[in-house]
Amino acid sequence: MAQHADRDPGFQHQVLVLLQDAVAAGDALPRHLAYLTDRVLVASGELQEYGTQYTHDSDGGNLRPHPVRDPAQLDIRRACVGLEPAAEADLRMRERYPRKAV
Repeated sequence: MAQHADRDPGFQHQVLVLLQDAVAAGDALPRHLAYLTDRVLVASGELQEYGTQYTHDSDGGNLRPHPVRDPAQLDIRRACVGLEPAAEADLRMRERYPRKAV
């Protein structure tokens, strides 16, 4: 629910803090924290950590990930939270969300 509460970034940030504690306690999956972390970062205009958030180009065409911090280390960060390599995730995203007609 918090992942898609984009109209309430304060709520997302509150849940992010709670989710960090839950992951540390072993009560939540690190990949869920990765997705929400990226969502909060992107909403704040910052670089994402795990490359989980995508957007369509301004013309509504090409799907692309929001920029990430230190792309050379991206797959290492993703592996640490149980996510597949970025290239595999990118293929899956492009299959799920094909190019929009412009």
